[in-house]
Amino acid sequence: MNNFDFLRIGDDVLSIQEVMTYLKDSGNFGQLMSTVLREYLVDRELQSREFQVSDAEIEQFILDFRLQNNAVDRPVFEQWLSEHQLSYESFREKAIKGIKFQKLREQVAGVEVDQFFEANHSLFDRLALSRIVVQEAALAQKVSETLQQDPGEFNYLVAEYSISEDRHLDGRMGVFPREEMPPQLQAGFNDKSPGSIIGPIVVEELHCFFRLDQLIEANLNDSLRRTIEDRLFEEWLRSKMQGINLQVLV
Repeated sequence: MNNFDFLRIGDDVLSIQEVMTYLKDSGNFGQLMSTVLREYLVDRELQSREFQVSDAEIEQFILDFRLQNNAVDRPVFEQWLSEHQLSYESFREKAIKGIKFQKLREQVAGVEVDQFFEANHSLFDRLALSRIVVQEAALAQKVSETLQQDPGEFNYLVAEYSISEDRHLDGRMGVFPREEMPPQLQAGFNDKSPGSIIGPIVVEELHCFFRLDQLIEANLNDSLRRTIEDRLFEEWLRSKMQGINLQVLV
């Protein structure tokens, strides 16, 4: 491969080999190669499956994009195109590719979305939690004994002993997707009903007790369906990337 000029920085011109050397030295070369391989495989799949895109789909895609990016007004949209160095025609080509990508993702995921949700629906449940946080092990033991005798004392113990900022809210932490919770909490609240308390769990040398205030069960709405489609697509793409031999010719 010819070592041609690739990048200008001020008055200096870097060759493709110099750019590659800098990338390797920075430790980002592997990430670059992974990105290139991903885009290559997606492009090959789009070509082989020959998805058809109608004018109506393109116009809807562009309208949705403009709504999401507050670019409905023509001057604002034209300014956005200029800032991203795009003509309307090139933007339209990107829209077509985006639509085809959506079709590919949906085709790859297929009926597996419903199957995945049925098998893993609890991961997408959301839990409303409250907590008590204390520093000393002896105090944690005292709190634990009190809760075992009377779980209804939880709010009193929050006000009396908890050192976290949410003590002013009766220890209420908010609502969290189960999947994003630490493994200890995920496991601790498996098959638990509202009012259940687990702990003490040591987190960064602090002793924590957690109460499940509300369990919000997931339903397979459009947003969650897209989330699962994305996950299944990424798993499929990673499997295709495995074992492919890459050879840099510079």
